[in-house]
This record gives sequence, C-alpha cells and structure tokens, in this order.
Amino acid sequence: MSPDPTQQIHDVAVIGGGIVGLSAALELQSRGRLVVVIDPDDEHRRASYGNAGVLSRGSILPVAGPGVWNNFFRYARNADPAVRLRYSSLPALWPWLRRFLRAANEQAQRDSAAILNPLVEAAFERHIALGEIAGTIPLIHRDGWLRLYRSDGNLAGIALEREILGEHGVTTELLSGEAIYELEPFLARRYAHGLLFTQTASVQSPGEVVRRFAAAFRARGGQFLKDCATGLRQTEAGVDVRTRDGIIHAGHAVVSAGAWSGHLLRELGYRIPLVSERGYHAHYRLREGASLGRAINDTSAGFVVAPMNGEVRVLTGVELCRPDDSPRRSQLDLAAAEAAKTLPLGEAAGPIWSGNRPSTPDSLPVIGLAPRHDRIVLAFGHGHIGFSTGPVTGDIVARLIRKERQNLPIAGFDVRRFSRSAAKQ
Repeated sequence: MSPDPTQQIHDVAVIGGGIVGLSAALELQSRGRLVVVIDPDDEHRRASYGNAGVLSRGSILPVAGPGVWNNFFRYARNADPAVRLRYSSLPALWPWLRRFLRAANEQAQRDSAAILNPLVEAAFERHIALGEIAGTIPLIHRDGWLRLYRSDGNLAGIALEREILGEHGVTTELLSGEAIYELEPFLARRYAHGLLFTQTASVQSPGEVVRRFAAAFRARGGQFLKDCATGLRQTEAGVDVRTRDGIIHAGHAVVSAGAWSGHLLRELGYRIPLVSERGYHAHYRLREGASLGRAINDTSAGFVVAPMNGEVRVLTGVELCRPDDSPRRSQLDLAAAEAAKTLPLGEAAGPIWSGNRPSTPDSLPVIGLAPRHDRIVLAFGHGHIGFSTGPVTGDIVARLIRKERQNLPIAGFDVRRFSRSAAKQ
C-alpha cells in the first residue's frame, strides 16, 4: 500500500501539475528535496497540454502595446477574430483590463520586453536540461516559427516590435513573395510577407512532454497526489495545504496552479489581477501529399496552425474570461474556416480542446516569494509562454527554496508590482 501523503511531512508541496509545477518538482528533486505534486490530474485542463508547442526565442513582447489602441473598438465589439471578451464576466475581468489598457504604450512594452528577455533567452537550454532527465529531447526540433502578413500595411504596423526584438538579439528573417512559398509550398497565395524566427524550436506534442515530465518525477520517487488544493496557510513549522481530501504538511509550498492561482491566494490577502486567456484548438489531417514544416501564425485572422505528429493543430486567439466559464466554440469555427483557406485541411481528427492561459496585465509571470509568507513561492501567470519558460521557472523556484544564487534577474516578476501600481492610481 502506498503511503498516505496527508500523514507525511514533505519538503515541498507543489500545487499544479502543468509544465511549470512539474519543472519545479524535478529541479527540487535534483537538489535532494522530497516533493509532492497536488493536481486534479486532468491533462486536458492544462494550458501546457493545448498550446502550439513553440519554444520561441522571440516571445518577449507583451500582449499590451501601443497597437492595442488601433484595434480597440474592434476588440470591444468582439469583431476581431484574435480577441473575444466574455462580457458576462466583465466585473471579474475589470481589475485586469484597467491595468492592461494602462500598459498599452511603448514605454511599458519596452520595459516588459527587457524584463522577459533573460527568461526567454534561457528557456531552450533549460528544456534541454530537463529533457535529459525526462527523455523529451527527441521531441524537440529547431524548425523556426513563421508569422504571416497579408499586406504591406500589416508589416509596417509591427516596425516597433521588430526594433525591440533586434535590440534584444532576437534574429528574424523577412520573407516576401515567393520566398514564403519556397519555405511552405502548401500555403495558399494570400500572404505578402512573412517573419521567420530562426532561433525558435518546437515540439510535436506538448502533452507528451508534460506526461514524460510527470513520469520522470514519479520514477525518481516523487508523489503525485490526484486532488485539488482549496487553500493554504503558513505555520511556524511550514505550510499546510488544504485539499478536498485532507491537509498536506510541507516545509514549503509552490503555487503553480495556472489561472486558478489568484483565487487560491485570496484567503492569504493577495489580490492579483489574473485572468484566463482562453484558447481553443482542433486537429485536422492535411490532404494527401500536403505538409507543413513549422508553426505558422496568420496575424490578420488571429489563428495559429502547428504540425503535430502527422496532423495539424489549429489554434485560436484568446477569449478573456474566468477560468471556469463554459467554453464557446464560435472562435474556433472562425479560425478553422480561415485555416482551411490557408492550407488544404482534410477531415477533423479528435475532439475540440479548450484551456486557460493564466494572464497578467503586463504579460510578466509572477515568480518569487510571497511577500508576507516566506515559505510560499509563487510561480504562475506565464500567459502565452508557459510551455516555453516552464523549465527555467522551475530552476528559479528551486533556487528560491534552496536559497541559492539566481542566474537570472527576477525582480521584475515580483507580485508586489501590482500593489505598487494600485498605489499610483
């Protein structure tokens, strides 16, 4: 009979079994810590299951930027396929939206990019490091990432973004005309320009990467408790994590519960502007003889298509909502219709997926010790880059708990930035 984890004292309890939580668990195990992961163990609820699998060197630009204002009224009317706003959830979303709109300017965009760059730059190396443990290196391919623009005007609109990327050493290759179709011959001739991110890698199955991380954690003696954390409190001896089935006692706790992290921390007095950027995907087979060499992003229609184990995954833009709001497939229907005009899609292959990216207003994750609870580490809010930066976040978390020197600057990820922001209002 396996030991009852509620009757043990663990070194660390990790709340959340997505790629961030599992990366932290593996890093802590490597440092000799006894770790329990607490998670409902429903892989389809995880943002790290349903993403495009891109390990993008160029993902340093926050969602908020001056370009938001050019499309503001389209977004507000739900007339842009890249963004949907769940108006019934607006009261819960408003604290986030207010800060997001305040961050939609050039200086804030430059500041966030400078903070994110070291984290994103180190992401691939940490994927390889944990891949040695979990056996995921064969799943990783250096094939680049291609953003597509339908007109000269679309490309001109990202001049500032290209400038910021270049300042931080992100290499891109501008493709025009036939150069796009030499690279991807099965794309429809509807694009004037493409921007190829040459330093970017991808995986053929994000879900398989997470499964192998979990298997490696268990194989090395880690305990995976299939349960849901409902609260936590710091004690003199450590941290008690309340679950549906009991209390887990640990020396430290890591909160990496994705879009549900903010709710979990409310009883400790933390008010964190965190929303769900809901995403949807569906799989399709390509017609016989067709192929796709790398993930593509149609910037006009707001969809992504990524090759996945002989099929393609069609992914939507974002729907701003609460994490427990019911799914709506209209945005996916639009994305699939546009993707069918871009690639020779065949029959659907598998069920529709929806999941919640945990998003902060400035697109910076929350990573660090909880200000008033020095045994609780926060690690969530990675938005679109959680799959890519999960392993490097895990290393940061382990260094915080072990009181090791950090290799990267992390002050910009401190949760206290939100209380400072509120004080300025």
